[in-house]
Amino acid sequence: MTKSAKSVLFFSYYLFIVGLELLFIPDFFTKTARLPQANEPYIRVVGALAFIIGLYYHQSAKNNLIPFLKASILGRSFYFLSAAGLVVFKIAPSVFIAFGLIDLLGAIWTWTCLKSEGHM
Repeated sequence: MTKSAKSVLFFSYYLFIVGLELLFIPDFFTKTARLPQANEPYIRVVGALAFIIGLYYHQSAKNNLIPFLKASILGRSFYFLSAAGLVVFKIAPSVFIAFGLIDLLGAIWTWTCLKSEGHM
């Protein structure tokens, strides 16, 4: 497995953990993020979606799908910008920057690996 694929594989594990947490113990997330308790099903739906996206990341890494690995850089960078924007406009608490940073650092890791492998 290439280094770039490994970076995406590790990110898939993060998505699995976040997805399962939101699906089965969403109040842990809401307390950590200083959000109101989640009584609506939306947070569990987001958890299911995060887990499913984790499956895509996992399979793409296992199969070294370079176009997906490249696309993941854009997606994770966009998430960082979105999270930062939500914080700047006081729509979300500042802890969302930490979640965005995880995505951004993962994107930089993947980009660096792809570049060293001659794919960028």
